Order: sequence, then structure tokens, then C-alpha cells
Amino acid sequence: MVTLECRGSFGAALSPKEAEKLASLAFRMAGERGSAVASLTVVDDATIRRLNRQYRGKDKVTDVLSFGFFGTKGKFPLPPGSGPAALGDIFISLPQIRRQAKMADRSVRQEFGLMVVHGLLHLLGFDHETLAQERRMFRLQQDILLTAKLI
Repeated sequence: MVTLECRGSFGAALSPKEAEKLASLAFRMAGERGSAVASLTVVDDATIRRLNRQYRGKDKVTDVLSFGFFGTKGKFPLPPGSGPAALGDIFISLPQIRRQAKMADRSVRQEFGLMVVHGLLHLLGFDHETLAQERRMFRLQQDILLTAKLI
């Protein structure tokens, strides 16, 4: 189970409670057990651009950024009985999500859900730097979204 500490205005996207349920589903389908906590902050384009520039050296707007407390090399350490694992922070640009949804002919709800799943998987150590990593991560994303009936 994942507890999401939500901040910002979700607009017509998923509600904070729906985002939390989706994150918990992704957590379980990624093979994790126990409980975890992460933050999810909905921001504007200027904020996500600043974060992207500051932490990734990319001076451009993006859809989602994840900052994991355990890095992205493999599973996060969760000793048995240690309580919820603090995974990290997810930032989503709602204006960018709206643009992408329109371009992909999806609802804002669907696109936002995809970014919640994508961001959480990054916190769990998944990446898409190589073709093999991309196939694995994107296949899992697709399975999660199908299970959640978001696609």
C-alpha cells in the first residue's frame, strides 16, 4: 500500500484519493509488499521547468519528475517490520498533462494516471534508459493502467 501526500490543484485529473489507489496498485503490481509513502505535487509549467533545469540540467518543461530517496538502481530497501518506506517525491505539470492528453487523444484523467504510475515506477527503481528497461517499464505501466481501467 502507498500513502500519497498530495499537494496542489488536481483540476479535472484524478482526485488525490484515486491517485493514491492507483499508486498502491502500481506498487503491488511492481512486486512490492508492505507499505510506503511518497509525495505527489501538482505544479505549473514554470515550476517543473525550474526543477528540470536545476536537478537534471534540462531547461524545458516536462510532464513528470521523480526524485527517489534511494536512487534508481534497483529495489528500494525495505527491512521487514520497519514501517512504511519513504520513496520520494513526484511532481506533475498539469498544464503539460493537458497538452499531452489533447495530442494523444486521451482524457486528462488518463494522462494524469499514466504520469502517477510512471513517476511511482521511477521511485521503485524502474527506468527507460535502455531499450530493455523501456520495454519492461512500459509493459508494466500498460498492465497497471489496464487493470485500473484507465485505458
